Amino acid sequence: MAVVDIFPYGGKGSTVKTGNRHAGISLSAVLAVILCFLSACAVSPRLKARALAQQYGFTERLFPTQAFTLHGMYRPGFSPQPEILRVYIEGDGHAWKSRTRPSSDPTPLNPVALRLAMYDTGPDPVLYLVRPCQYVQGEDRWYCTKRYWTSARLGQEVIDSLDAAISQAKAACGAEKVVLVGFSGGGGAAALLAAKRQDVVFLGTIAGNLDTEAWTQLQGVSPLAESLNPIKVASSLWLLSQRHLSSREDTIIPPEISETFCRAARQPESCVVISGVTHGGPWQEYWSYDYQLEK
Repeated sequence: MAVVDIFPYGGKGSTVKTGNRHAGISLSAVLAVILCFLSACAVSPRLKARALAQQYGFTERLFPTQAFTLHGMYRPGFSPQPEILRVYIEGDGHAWKSRTRPSSDPTPLNPVALRLAMYDTGPDPVLYLVRPCQYVQGEDRWYCTKRYWTSARLGQEVIDSLDAAISQAKAACGAEKVVLVGFSGGGGAAALLAAKRQDVVFLGTIAGNLDTEAWTQLQGVSPLAESLNPIKVASSLWLLSQRHLSSREDTIIPPEISETFCRAARQPESCVVISGVTHGGPWQEYWSYDYQLEK
């Protein structure tokens, strides 16, 4: 860290005097500004997420894949030979600064899926997995362009990268099966992954963007032209145990988005609608961690 000289130069022409009350006030103001600046640096979204996750036994992990290096948080399970890896996939994060201006960094300011993962007290190992370009820095962002958190947020290379990271984590912990739970756009990614993989035993989404075409029309925004649409794979998942949670107060991804998916998957009973929760949560207080794996 660079050393900041906060003391004014007292040479010739200086009007600063050690006994000057106003100088003391100015010095205090400078100190306050510097302390605020240093505090802001210390609580970057990545550091905040890491500190939060560490309280619940998680450690950081990086997953190199063909297209991206993905960031994650991992907590081992209680069993020496775990059968199931529980994966929680983050939402779109800070994808837009405004309705028309994409962010330069999609790292989530409110890591909803991380809180969902932290509240999972089951015996299985848990992986919190973020979307491409979130949390990573330096060379790990080499392939990142804004299309991967805008029009291509669910592009084939994005899904392939998440798929590879999950396989790496699964092999490392020795699990045989995977539970997939995704928040918002991460819910759409989870559905696409469930259709792609052969080892998924449960699919869960929270405020999931499960029909990107219907969602963009509802919100009046540009189509996700470079993305896969999860609704297209719904019919292939009809035998998979699922739950899709949404809220009437969520104006970002309202219940009709997941309800369309549940009907297409021939599982209308898999949609659960609650009240009183906006898009940012707290979803972990309403999510059931009983994944009905006996089905």
